[in-house]
Amino acid sequence: MEDKENTKNKIINVACELFLTKGYEETRISDIINGLDGLTKGAIYHYFDSKEDIFNAVVSEIGNKNIQLFDEIKNDNKLSGAEKLSKIVKSSFDNENRATITDMSPNLLDNPKLLSAFIIEMKEVTIPLFIMPIINEGIGDGSIRTKYPNELSEMIVVLLNLWLNPLIFQDEKFKMANKMKIINAMLKEFDIELFDKELMSKVDK
Repeated sequence: MEDKENTKNKIINVACELFLTKGYEETRISDIINGLDGLTKGAIYHYFDSKEDIFNAVVSEIGNKNIQLFDEIKNDNKLSGAEKLSKIVKSSFDNENRATITDMSPNLLDNPKLLSAFIIEMKEVTIPLFIMPIINEGIGDGSIRTKYPNELSEMIVVLLNLWLNPLIFQDEKFKMANKMKIINAMLKEFDIELFDKELMSKVDK
């Protein structure tokens, strides 16, 4: 079992390096095979059905580090629900893992299978495990005001992960900052401010 796991991790690591240096579109399965010291094409397809599946595994591996960070924020009893929400957003934009995924990723609009996997992760992980519990906590501690926690959770995740996603909307930096201002204005009614001036100024540079 350990050897199988080591082989799978080796494929992921080699693919990650290639996606970063050559880009997703330019990386071929044969390139990954060449970096695996004798492993065959059959060995790769024993673990993964396609290049898209390998890419999803690479992103999941990187994303697990974000999940650990998000868990720490979610479980921080010193913060209110609204503060946790803002801190998760800020950590996402300041996080080098975000830049790594963006650098290696293709345009999601050209890759429907990858876009579908991304949306499924939003629905099955980001919303139910992080955003919705934090919003419900904020309602309980009085820092967030809404009668619609489910819908609010979905709206926030869609705005952050789709509307602000450079792999979907390739915006200039000033336009990204403007979008952040609009989101803050929309969420003001719920006593939520996702983006502070410091973060918006970083994005606008």
